[in-house]
Amino acid sequence: MLSEIVFALLVIPFFSIILVIALSKHKEIAEALAILTGFIELALAVLLLMFYNSVIMHEKGFEVVKPPFKMILSPYVEGLTPCFLIDLLSVLMVFVVTLISSMVLLFSKGYMHGDPRLIRYYSFMLLFIGGMLLLVLSGNFFLLYMGWEIVGLCSCQLIGHWFEKPEASKAGIKAFITTRLGDVFLLAGILILFKEAGTLDFITIASNIEHLKGVLPLILLLSFGGAVGKSAQFPLHVWLPDAMEGPTTVSALIHAATMVKAGVYLVARLETLSIFYPHFFGSEIHDLTMIQDFFITVTAIGAFTSFFAATMALVALDIKRVLAYSTLSQLGYMFSILGLAGFLREAWEAWYASQFHLINHAIFKALLFLSSGSVIHALETRDMRLMGNLRKYMPYTFICMFIGALSLAGLVPFNGFWSKDLIIELSLKTNLTLVSTILIVTALLTALYSFRMIYMVFLAPESDHVKRHKPHESPPVMLIPLFILSAGAILSGLVEEIFSPLKSSLIHTFHIHAHAHEELMLKAVVSLGSTGLVILGGLIILTVYQRRILPPEKILEIGAFRGIYEVLQNGYYFDYLYEQVLTKYFVIFVTTIASAIEKSLWAINNGAVVLIRALASVSWFIEKGLELFNESIVLSVRGLSTLTSMIEGLLNTLYYGIADLFLFIGSNIRKTHTGEISRYLFFVFIGVIVLLIASIMMGGGI
Repeated sequence: MLSEIVFALLVIPFFSIILVIALSKHKEIAEALAILTGFIELALAVLLLMFYNSVIMHEKGFEVVKPPFKMILSPYVEGLTPCFLIDLLSVLMVFVVTLISSMVLLFSKGYMHGDPRLIRYYSFMLLFIGGMLLLVLSGNFFLLYMGWEIVGLCSCQLIGHWFEKPEASKAGIKAFITTRLGDVFLLAGILILFKEAGTLDFITIASNIEHLKGVLPLILLLSFGGAVGKSAQFPLHVWLPDAMEGPTTVSALIHAATMVKAGVYLVARLETLSIFYPHFFGSEIHDLTMIQDFFITVTAIGAFTSFFAATMALVALDIKRVLAYSTLSQLGYMFSILGLAGFLREAWEAWYASQFHLINHAIFKALLFLSSGSVIHALETRDMRLMGNLRKYMPYTFICMFIGALSLAGLVPFNGFWSKDLIIELSLKTNLTLVSTILIVTALLTALYSFRMIYMVFLAPESDHVKRHKPHESPPVMLIPLFILSAGAILSGLVEEIFSPLKSSLIHTFHIHAHAHEELMLKAVVSLGSTGLVILGGLIILTVYQRRILPPEKILEIGAFRGIYEVLQNGYYFDYLYEQVLTKYFVIFVTTIASAIEKSLWAINNGAVVLIRALASVSWFIEKGLELFNESIVLSVRGLSTLTSMIEGLLNTLYYGIADLFLFIGSNIRKTHTGEISRYLFFVFIGVIVLLIASIMMGGGI
């Protein structure tokens, strides 16, 4: 049953994309199919959560599911066998993704009504959801990276959905390029991991983590670079505020359930593989100081980003930009507590707090974005200065957005209170005073910009723009998701009960030494202090904006505050720094390098031409020499042939002459052989006389 649920979760979104495109001429049916897909995925996620709670959590706490097919590379590259890891982290992420995406898809029916590219919109939304599910369910880094890149591609396409607007087109490209910078670091970390471990499988890596001690800090830091880009943390934060140029429904999905949450998921997954799961295999790292640089980096970037982004939210005038900066800040909270895992006696508490806040943030941030979408849909503007008194025209939207703002600010009993206070409480346990101070100050800033947004949109005097547009409440199809998410923002503080399997499965890894009295006192102090900060934030906003004891325009007349306002309004000039300074000098640097390379290539080319010409000349001489040699050989062969013919003729002449001579001699001698004995005796006698005379002459002479 488990494998069927997992594969259905993964396959249905991609299959629905094909059907939606096939039904492009029947937009209403295609839209209904996309929305239905979202709710089917939510039902499957609930089934998966129930299966985990009833079966898996009572065993070892995780289960590996393998598909019935093989990955193309797996038969040839060891360690790339496809698999999916079902544990508490993946199950909770699947639930968050499907819950938020189903609400967003339903809201889209009203918000995107009449859009000319509706089929494109729903196709990429489904691909976005499918890519995120692949990312969180993957059992190895290969599949995780596939999902990671799908999510990145879809975010670019959806942010630039209204690409006829230059701002939207530029924002989509900016998001794609900025996040790619982080992806380079993640890919480098994965490649080093594969080289050292010989596998990308999560469980295999966790069971052999002690063999990676030498390179583990580097792998973790490089992978965190990917998370910084995806979750828009400093210094790669610049793409997220501009991403507000896309449809508000896209913003809700990116901020609450997919794109920016992928980075938090990645760091949480890295911690499960390097800290928690190795316990099951007797391979745990007993001394976390060896990866202390990783924890310090995550904590520092997270804490700084939380404060840094909150200050910009204080002065933002675009309702969606306020929410975008708040996302940066709340993600900073999550990263900072994940980093503090290395400084706590019970590391699992930090991991637990990060996921608790991730779920709560997903709910209230989706609520806030969809509520802002309802406002934008009614007024056709995002500028909060052109709003005001909307509680009169849009009471349901006002109530829902106010609930979301109270959750964001962290007021009890709304869900943001429980998880935000837990993060601050744990930071105080570490005795890292600077980090705790930053998080506490950020909590006050969060209350300030949350109440400022509510006041400017719903409580401020009615603007002329509102009077001209005569806004009205959104249709039921847009309000239903708001009601559901509002209920979640109130009740999901109880989601802590869902985390009991986490406690029971990790309690064996890091033994908990409870100090009930100390923890109770600390909780009480943090809760009272946090509530006090929220109330203080509300009073400050009432004083400045409603009572106007010290109105904003008076504050800005003070030179120092005016300068600070300009800096914050321009996002600390990071866009200028990146686009006008770094990009400019980077282009000059690249141009210089390219010019040097070009000149080197020209020099090499010219040298090659000279060398080729020299070789051609040598080749010509060699060719001519060979021709002369060939001709001399031919002449020599011809001369030898003539000489051979002459010798052959001479030998033939000599041969035949000797033969004729002997024939002549033979024929004449033959004439002397008559057969007469008297003649033979005569010749014998003559011969004897001749020999006798010769003998006498040789003996004594005459």
